[in-house]
Amino acid sequence: MTVISIDSAMHRCAHKPALQRHSRLAALLMVCLLLALTQHPAHAETQYWVYTVRPGDNIWNLTEKYCVSVRHWKRIQGLNNVRLDRQIPPGTKLRFPLDILKYQPATALVAQVQGTAQLIRAGSKPAVPLAAKTSLRSGDRIVTGPGANVTLQFADGSELLVLEDSEVIMDTLSAWSTTGMVDTRVRLQGGRVDTRVKPGRGPGSRYHIITPAAVAAVRGTRFRVAADTQQPISRSEVTAGTVNVGDAASSQDIPAGFGLVSESGKPPQPPRQLLPPPDLAATASLYRSLPLQFSWSPLPGAQSYRLQIAPDEKFETLIVDKSAGQPGLQWADLPDGHYALRIRGIDNVGLEGLDAVGVFEVDARPFAPLPTGMSGGTLVHEPTPGFSWKPVEGVQSYRFELARDAMFTQMLTRKQTDSTGIGLTEALRPGDYHWRVASVDPDGDQGPFSQPQHFSFRPALAAPAAVEAPIVEDATLVFTWQAVEHATAYRVQLAEDPAFARMVADTKVSGTRAEIKRPPSQTYYFRINAENAQAEVGPYTQAREIKVPPHNYWGLLIFLLPLLLML
Repeated sequence: MTVISIDSAMHRCAHKPALQRHSRLAALLMVCLLLALTQHPAHAETQYWVYTVRPGDNIWNLTEKYCVSVRHWKRIQGLNNVRLDRQIPPGTKLRFPLDILKYQPATALVAQVQGTAQLIRAGSKPAVPLAAKTSLRSGDRIVTGPGANVTLQFADGSELLVLEDSEVIMDTLSAWSTTGMVDTRVRLQGGRVDTRVKPGRGPGSRYHIITPAAVAAVRGTRFRVAADTQQPISRSEVTAGTVNVGDAASSQDIPAGFGLVSESGKPPQPPRQLLPPPDLAATASLYRSLPLQFSWSPLPGAQSYRLQIAPDEKFETLIVDKSAGQPGLQWADLPDGHYALRIRGIDNVGLEGLDAVGVFEVDARPFAPLPTGMSGGTLVHEPTPGFSWKPVEGVQSYRFELARDAMFTQMLTRKQTDSTGIGLTEALRPGDYHWRVASVDPDGDQGPFSQPQHFSFRPALAAPAAVEAPIVEDATLVFTWQAVEHATAYRVQLAEDPAFARMVADTKVSGTRAEIKRPPSQTYYFRINAENAQAEVGPYTQAREIKVPPHNYWGLLIFLLPLLLML
């Protein structure tokens, strides 16, 4: 309408002076130029998607497939200097302006759910449990619970791992037709995410993580973002590629190996280098018992650590995601199998460092039985002792081993039994021993052995033999007997009664002879036993009777009488 109006005014003024006609003509040209600039942006600002021609392609089918209207074929022809009377050679590069490409909604796929997570659909208030294989659209919201994590896969194959206690919103999920260019924008309201972004396939490819404090924009990289739910602070850590972090006012590029802390309303802090990976040399590669104890070397500069366990080294989902204040963490249980482990340090501003990655195996089943005796250095005197343990559910049999050493290199016995106990048939020699037992499942697979149990065997001390009748001397009673094997001391007791309730003497000697002061004349009872170096006491001999006669004073008087007469 404007152009037509301007043309009519020029016709009515055809007979006016030439100068006036030239002025109006200049004005008309200026208006037309302004209209052209408004309707067609400058060529330098136009972005293009580049397509490689395949056999059978032509201008019409390509325009119909990728553009909002087939009528744009003339623009594509002129832009690429394509002649319609000839077939386009395969391999030819054709440029398509982004402003005429089809822009349509895309979806994201919930690849895996570990633990409990909730889904709130766009425009819907009730939350429902989130399940794997669920399709997400723009506006959908995901909330993960404690210990949970969710893996999302976007239209271009990029992946986002939403960690525990996090909330994300699918802000924008769109694609440029079937060009492979996608526009993915995720709002992280709080919590942590770990993302793996595939390289963009054109200028329309976008991948943004938006937090209350900053926007992280990337193309083809690995990075992590955490948003504080208590204050508008976010942390970005880049492990591969480059990430641009900032807001409308300012932004910074973060290279791989660096991180950045952003606070809403403030310029981003300068990127700082992430902590290096911890040393996992002290971390076990095989766990044969539970709980699992993970250890690693302290990392200078680390205020705490993060430990993550996944089914494999892709870390597309996490089984364990825990922080620890010290270089070590205990985990109660994992099913038998192979796992991937990664550990990183956390610095004083909360940035998580580079990952140390390892693998380990859990082979703790069937569980080892719990020994019920013959442990803790027990001393036994029976040369063929018995061993027992508690039953394990689902076990078919047990494997028992007895050795002279704790490493079980000097093996004495190895047996398999379907009962929860076993007895020896060959007598042991005096000494120290170690034993252990393992479970065997119905498939014949043996689990780990129990903790080695230690015990000692020494034969019981015998009662002294060949005890002679005591010799009654003028001032003493003399006892003698034969030595007892392994004995280091002996005890001699003398009492007025056979129950040894009225004790007269109780003496301990190291040899096989003892002297006791001669008691008054009457009937007594005596017994002897042996002791060893471990203060173990053998049985007493049977109580025996001894009569102590009176002293013979008449003989002494006869001896002394001649001497008295000489005085």
